[in-house]
Amino acid sequence: MPNSRRRKLKKTEVLQLIAQLQEEESLNSDVLLAFAEKINGGPFAEQKQEITRDEAKEAVLKKFDCKNATELRKNNTFAMAMTGETFALRSREDWLKLYRRWIGVPQEERNQEGKTCINGINVLENFRPWHVFGLDSSKATKEDVVNSFRSLVKIHHPDVGGDRRVFEQLEKMKNSILALMK
Repeated sequence: MPNSRRRKLKKTEVLQLIAQLQEEESLNSDVLLAFAEKINGGPFAEQKQEITRDEAKEAVLKKFDCKNATELRKNNTFAMAMTGETFALRSREDWLKLYRRWIGVPQEERNQEGKTCINGINVLENFRPWHVFGLDSSKATKEDVVNSFRSLVKIHHPDVGGDRRVFEQLEKMKNSILALMK
């Protein structure tokens, strides 16, 4: 059964599909899935597997070449980067914050939508300026950064109905990129 439909099926069309199914000699999971996808209007989205606490922890520890949390706390590079910040290394959320900062955006947090999301990521949870601005760090100029910032501000500025926190995060991202380019 082709999956090109993007409109709701009428009851008569569904009944026809059911009749076709009843004519099948063997109803197996592939046939039933094809039927469900036809009713759905296309293939189902893949279920995103959430990153576990241990996976986030392992990735962060590997990034700093440490074997455990105690070693990580003593790591000079980590300590210097985290100066002034308080953090616990107990829960999944603790490790996810570090994962987002040092490794990247977890798979389950990509392609999100909403008022605080730009280019598929929640800018309040993930500080990824190059991704948010849609720029290549190896090719972008200061002018590219400023132009990208301006186009995003036209959408996300509080005066035009945007979220104040998103606007502030965009300013921080712009400033951090420009500081690196000096």
